[in-house]
Amino acid sequence: MKLVFVAVLVALAGTLGHGAQGDNGSGPRLLREAWFETRVDHFNPRNQDTFDMRYYINDEFAYARGPMLIVVGGTQAIQTRYLTEGLFHDIAYLEGAYLFANELRYFGYSHPVEDASTENMDFLNADQAMADLAEWITYLKQTFVRNPNAKVILMGTGYGGALATWFRQKYPHLADGVWVSSGAIEANFAFSGYNEALGESIREYGSDACYSTIWTGFRVAQNMVSLGFSDLLSEEFHLCDPLDTDSELDATAFLLGLRDDIEFEMLHRRNTNSIKEMCAELEEERDSSLNALIDWFAREHQYEQCVHLNFDRYMERFVETNFNTANLQAGHRQRLYLQCTEEGFFPTTAHSEDQPFGNQIGTSFFVAVCQRAFGEWLTEDVILRQIRSTNARFGGLQPAIERAHFTNGGVDPYRAGSLLQDLNPKAPATLIPHTFVSPDLESIDYEYDTEELIAAKERTRNLIDTWIFEDFEPIIHEV
Repeated sequence: MKLVFVAVLVALAGTLGHGAQGDNGSGPRLLREAWFETRVDHFNPRNQDTFDMRYYINDEFAYARGPMLIVVGGTQAIQTRYLTEGLFHDIAYLEGAYLFANELRYFGYSHPVEDASTENMDFLNADQAMADLAEWITYLKQTFVRNPNAKVILMGTGYGGALATWFRQKYPHLADGVWVSSGAIEANFAFSGYNEALGESIREYGSDACYSTIWTGFRVAQNMVSLGFSDLLSEEFHLCDPLDTDSELDATAFLLGLRDDIEFEMLHRRNTNSIKEMCAELEEERDSSLNALIDWFAREHQYEQCVHLNFDRYMERFVETNFNTANLQAGHRQRLYLQCTEEGFFPTTAHSEDQPFGNQIGTSFFVAVCQRAFGEWLTEDVILRQIRSTNARFGGLQPAIERAHFTNGGVDPYRAGSLLQDLNPKAPATLIPHTFVSPDLESIDYEYDTEELIAAKERTRNLIDTWIFEDFEPIIHEV
């Protein structure tokens, strides 16, 4: 019996060792970088310019001509972590699959143009990005995996999740299933649901009293701005430049900066205890809600001599055009362009009373942001038309899609733009309570994961297995 078992292991090792070796049929396995030449503009035959899109490969588990698991690039430099660890990596092990990840055009080092000046941003959109994916996947099937019928499973988070969803709709012959973890798929200009979701989390993991303190503090600060108390606000919040209460843009940037600080404190540790601790500080006895907000803000910035909260400072991250600068490498300008021309997702507070951050942050502020960064042509009408076009083409929260799994964390405010209930029997959705953005990317931890998180991960794993072997046709080797 032992000899038979050893023989099986040797045979299996031989099978795994026969995975793809790259274009030249030889070379190292495991994680490695590669580049794919693709078109700058896929839809203009007069423009035959090309650029190199960066991608990574991990074929440590792949059997010859096996399935392909692809991490779809999002709005940052390429991330390789989930090619070497996590649930997707574990699934590749179980399925004997190749792992790939691509870098979205304009991000990281995948630059179709020389710089990010406005006239060079025309090729940053979902259709061009999906065409990159289509040509790349076709290339990988033909040249690397050498199996034109290889099953392809996409995984994406954030904008990468939206692209994966839309790609499955537009190129169903190239994607056999998609796992979308915390991917907002419905474009929305005035994304008040984001702040409403933050408010819900403050109530659930902090307290009603904490919510009330923030609600009152913001409205008092907003009223003081309206009454022109520039010197007092500038002094109390330790602003580097006096707050220009006569400037609607500066006033809104000030309030947005306060909101951003609370959002960061709530989310950056990915732990509900951070919300409890923030609220405990805000609930300490003060003579007013505004002073509670001021004292909390001072502790957050205690190591800074002063704080910049004006419009010009807010815009600094968006106006640079050199891809080698830190702001472009972080993707700030590129993400803003997608917001202004395709997605929206601006965290407005105007016209919503179900959130605690006042009601001054409206769409006019973000129109001004788009125009300062890219030009006066980006009027509110243009932005609205672009967002309506995105939803019209891809279906918003009603995409025509099957073989998809949408997962979201119950404390992730972007869940307001994603699917929280099953779309149809073949496109289920899983909301994972008490978790933040993409909580299910890590390996299953049967000791520390909650039952709901384990169930979500197992559901994804089982669905991907079904998608790979549904309509499975065995590979017949030519003799």
